[in-house]
Parts: sequence; structure tokens; C-alpha cells
Amino acid sequence: MPPMGFLSAFKQQGSLDDFEGKRGNEYFRIMKYFNNKFLLVITYLVSGVSGVMPLLMNVFIGDMVNSFNTTSGSMLDSLTSVIMNMIYFNVAFLVVQTIGFILRTTTNPYFMRDLRFAIYKSYLNQDIDYFDKVPTGAMIGRISQDITMIHEILIDKICTTIQNMAQAIGGIILALVTVWECGLIGIGVTIVVSIVFIVGEKLVDKIWFRYNEGSSQAATKAEEVMTSFRTIKSFDCELKESEKYQETLSDVDQVFKITSLIQGGKEGIITLMLTCMQAGVLYYASYLIIRKPEKNYLSGDLFVILMSLTFSTLGMSSAMTIADDVKRTLVSCAKVLDVIERVPKTNRKEGNKLDSIKGKIEFRDVTFKYSTAKNNAVEHLSFTINPGETVALVGESGCGKSTTLQLLQRFYEIDSGEILIDGVNIKTLAQTYIRSQISIVPQSPILFTMSIEENIAYGIHRKKRKHQAIAEAATVGNAHNFIMEIPQNYKARVQQTSLSGGQKQRICISRAILYNTPILLLDEATAALDTESERLVQQSLEQFRKGKTAIMVAHRLATVINADRILVFKDGHIEEEGTHSDLLEKNGIYADLVKYQLQ
Repeated sequence: MPPMGFLSAFKQQGSLDDFEGKRGNEYFRIMKYFNNKFLLVITYLVSGVSGVMPLLMNVFIGDMVNSFNTTSGSMLDSLTSVIMNMIYFNVAFLVVQTIGFILRTTTNPYFMRDLRFAIYKSYLNQDIDYFDKVPTGAMIGRISQDITMIHEILIDKICTTIQNMAQAIGGIILALVTVWECGLIGIGVTIVVSIVFIVGEKLVDKIWFRYNEGSSQAATKAEEVMTSFRTIKSFDCELKESEKYQETLSDVDQVFKITSLIQGGKEGIITLMLTCMQAGVLYYASYLIIRKPEKNYLSGDLFVILMSLTFSTLGMSSAMTIADDVKRTLVSCAKVLDVIERVPKTNRKEGNKLDSIKGKIEFRDVTFKYSTAKNNAVEHLSFTINPGETVALVGESGCGKSTTLQLLQRFYEIDSGEILIDGVNIKTLAQTYIRSQISIVPQSPILFTMSIEENIAYGIHRKKRKHQAIAEAATVGNAHNFIMEIPQNYKARVQQTSLSGGQKQRICISRAILYNTPILLLDEATAALDTESERLVQQSLEQFRKGKTAIMVAHRLATVINADRILVFKDGHIEEEGTHSDLLEKNGIYADLVKYQLQ
């Protein structure tokens, strides 16, 4: 009976990282994304030739052995001819080996580049919903570990497998040509060995996918811990997290033990069969040479047949060992292909464009639920924002405020209702167009590993970037002064520059200012800032949002007092609506929030 850890590993791994389980033809499917297929075919062909060539050396040695049975004069001539042929052949073999090595080292970087680009491009094209489902650790694993494993196996080890299989098949063919009776013995044993190998692989294949899934889960857990050290230490949970990780590894270990037992049994049976074949061929070939002189078999033929089948045995054994690695790698191929071949639910470039946008926004009875959630995030949500109006969204965490901003950007498709911009349903508009008309300042400032100037101009075509416009945007965003105090100023790389949270946020505001769209979204833009940074950021935002349709999400009520209207959210719908004064007079949820913050 399998251990409980083994069974639990099967139960837990089912849908990790949203793998859809499409299996079959992984090798040919993944090769579609390698652009230089001709180079790969040549590499495989040269590998096959380099596998057959060592077999032919046995023919020369067999001729040499047969030369000793001739007279002394002709023996010397025969030996000289054989040795010269061996020299020529070895030179040719050296050339083939060199070409094969050059082809492999040339093909490897091209293959990795093409495959990484294909999966990276697919990630960028996925819907936001995909990233809600898939752990970050799993995505990083696909583009790094899985692709590295795939390239090592599908280039290096498949070349070695082709070389070994060419040696195995060539050895049997040479045995048939030399002593056909012994060649038939080799074919019979090969068939039996192949059956044992296939049955073993079928059993391993069912288990190995679970092992790979468990390893991915362990990597995801490790990535989660690595990014949460401060929280773990704050709650004194080091031991607890260690035990959790050890439990995950134990489940994986149980699966690996079962796999190892099957693999060991399979390899043992195959080795026994191949050893028996060698003994049987040696005995029968000797019998034919000694007892059947009419067949004209020579002692050199015994050497050729024995070495041919020995080479064939070694080639087959090596090929089957590598085939185990190839089989396991096909699991990684399936996972990578699941990403590359995944088609987004919506094409972000399909749809109409408006001549211009004034900024009127309408939500009409909108209901939406995240695919990973049980309850609706917003339910029967309706409101209207007029062009140039500043509206604040307030409420407890998880009440649907940030979701509303994401639905407006069409990051998700709503379940029912309508969202309109200037009276046009956004479902008819291209996602790329909608987002080009919206600037957003998020709660956590997102800066990339590039210069400050490039960060501010992010999203604007390189040819349209002008330093003067960037500097003006930074000035309005209260970022210009501190940027000029940094060595290299706007050319300073963010990764090498120590910036405070407020400085990073002001760079993000400068980015939104430079983008200069008719709609502005502020998702708790000042929530994580100190008082002075918040004051500077608020000044920037007050100046920038004039004349624009602005939606603010805020927990700090002091930042929304001057909004034209305030929408109070509760459980995914609007509970109250009005100005700051109106809502205080109602003495409802908003008034309670104000009182709570003033305490």
C-alpha cells in the first residue's frame, strides 16, 4: 500500500498554477517556436552520423584480424591497407565530431532565446485574470528553470540519444550483414527490451507529472517565504514555516521514491536481457565458425559481430537512460506550452476608437466576480461621473473600490451590466485605446530598472519623448528639484538610486502628468506616505487634475474632502453619495468613518 504522503501529494497537486493538462506531441509542438529549424535538423543528422562511425572501426579491426590468416607477403600489404584506411577514417570522424560540437553550441543559445521570447510574449498578452490564478513563483519557474531544463534535454541530450540510437540500430544492422543468425538474436532481444522499457515508462509517466507539480509547489512556497522574511520574523513563525516547507518536500520525496523503485526494476531487467544477449551471441558465433566451416565465417567476423552487438547494447542502454530524462522534460514542455499556446479571452487591440474623449463615465447595474472568488466583488453597481468632475470612492477594504477602477480599464470583463465612456459601451472599444485615455497613480509606486527619465516617459513611444516635456511634467509633479540633486539627474538609473517612497510616488505622478489623459485614476496614491510627502503629492495632484475626470480611492478621508462628490461603498455597491458636508449631515456610514479617524 503506498504511503499516505504519496497519496496526499496526488490530491494536492491537481490544478497548481492553472495547468490545463493538455498533453501529447510536446516535442513537435515546442519546436514550432524555434525559428532556425534547419540548423536543428543538421545538428541531429550529424549526431546520427557520429553515432554510426565508431561501428565502422570494428570492420577495419575485423579485416585486420582476418589478415593474420593470410600468407606473410599478402598479410603485410593487407595490414598496411587496413591501417591507412583507419587513419583516413579517424580523420573524417574527428571532423564530424568537431562539426557536431560546433552545431550544438550554436543551436543552444538560439533555442533558449526563441523559447524565452515566446513565453515572455505570451505572459504579456495574458488577461489580468490569468495572473490572479497563477503564483508568481510558478511563472518565474516556467521562464527560467523549465526552459533551461528543456534546452538541455531537447538539444544536448536528444543529440546524444540520436547518437546512441544510431549506434544501437547500426550495430544490429552490421551484425545482420556480418553473421545474420546472430543479428536475429539481437533483434529479438531488442524487441523484448523495448516492451519492458515502454511499460516502465507508462508507469513512470503517470507519477512523474505529480513529482514535477510538487517541486513547483515547493518552489512557490520558497518564493513566498523569501519575499516575506520581515513578516515571518515579526510573528516568530520561522519554525512553523520550516515545518510547512519540510512537509511539502516530504510529499514530493514519497513520489520520487515510488518512481525510483519502478526505474530501478526496469533498468535491472533491461541490463540482464542485454548481458544474456552478449553471452548467447558469443557462444553461437563461435559455434558457427568452428562447427559450420561451409558458411565461411572467419575469426574476424566473430570480433565484428561481438563488438557490433556490444556497441549496440551500450548505445541502447545509454539511449534508454537519457530517454528517462527526456520523458521527464516533456512535463516541463507541457507546462511551458500551456503558457505559450494559451489564448487570451479578449484581444486587447480589437475594437473601436473614439475621435476624442470628454470624460463622462457611467456604470449601469454592473455585477462582477473574480474567477478565484466565491462572492461578487461589485453587485448592481450604478453611478455617473460627469466630464471634469472629481469623485472619491471610500469604504472599508474589500468593498469594491479598486475593483471599480480595474473594470473601467477593462482589465476584466463584467458579468452583467454596462460600463460607458462618453455614452459608448467600453466592450466595443479596444482595450489598448481605453488605457491610452486613462492615467493611473497606484498606491505602491511601480518603477522599472531604467533611468528616471525613461520611467517618467514609460508608455510613450521613444520617438515622441522630449526631455523638456519630461522635465515640465516632473516640475508639475514636484519631482524636478530632488531629481536635479541626484548625480546624473534624469539619467540616473532607479536601481542604483536610493529613492524614498514619496520620491518614487512623485515620479509616478510625473508619469501620469506626461501621459496627460482626460481620465485620471488615483488608487490610494498617498496612503503609504509620510505627512510632508503627502502634502507635496497632494499639491501635485490638485494642480494636475483640474479639467480632468478624476476618480480617487482613499482611506484617509482628509484627502477626499475637496472632491466634488463622494461615493461610499459597502459590499460591492454604493451605500451613500454626496459631498463631504452632505454626508456628514446624513450621519451614516461616511460620518462614522470620519468620527473613527478623528478619534
